[in-house]
Amino acid sequence: MSKTPEPQKLWSPKQWRAMCSAVRYELYLLLEQLAPCSVSELAAAGGRGAAGLYRHLEVMADAGILIRAGQRKAGRRWGRIYDLNRESGMPMCDPQTGAGVKDDIKLCSAMMRAAIRDYGRAMHARKGAANLEQPSFITSLFEITRLDEKSAAEMQKLSDRMMEIIVKGRKGGSGRRYRIGYIASPVT
Repeated sequence: MSKTPEPQKLWSPKQWRAMCSAVRYELYLLLEQLAPCSVSELAAAGGRGAAGLYRHLEVMADAGILIRAGQRKAGRRWGRIYDLNRESGMPMCDPQTGAGVKDDIKLCSAMMRAAIRDYGRAMHARKGAANLEQPSFITSLFEITRLDEKSAAEMQKLSDRMMEIIVKGRKGGSGRRYRIGYIASPVT
């Protein structure tokens, strides 16, 4: 008989409220790869200005998602260092109880807005490009379809493989950054 897995500690309502921002979720994903790191390192990795990130990082720290991990000298200045609070729980909903479902939907919505923004920027940058023989991987796919059990199992395998590639990309630290969104759910 298999042992029932321990339930994961989920984010608190305060943590969910702090993370209902596409910028903060993007920072969270960057911190999963870079933490502990300085604000200037996060700004460079995310293609944003450091000054605009302090408020977001402080909201995340006040919610207990991040830890203020000290300061590090960079040139003539000192930069604040942030790390993920690994004890803060998981950004996910509990499918058995439904806890966090509404918040998870808000987070997905924030990520979709960010993905649409990035998609638009990538397509605009591509417009009029002289060399499209080796274009960046840019795609969007929104479909409603019917899947039998065999096809659903095949999609699950593809989803698992995509996650392997994503995790490998997080750990690799080289190559171009991509925002990847994949949502599959039964239409009820």
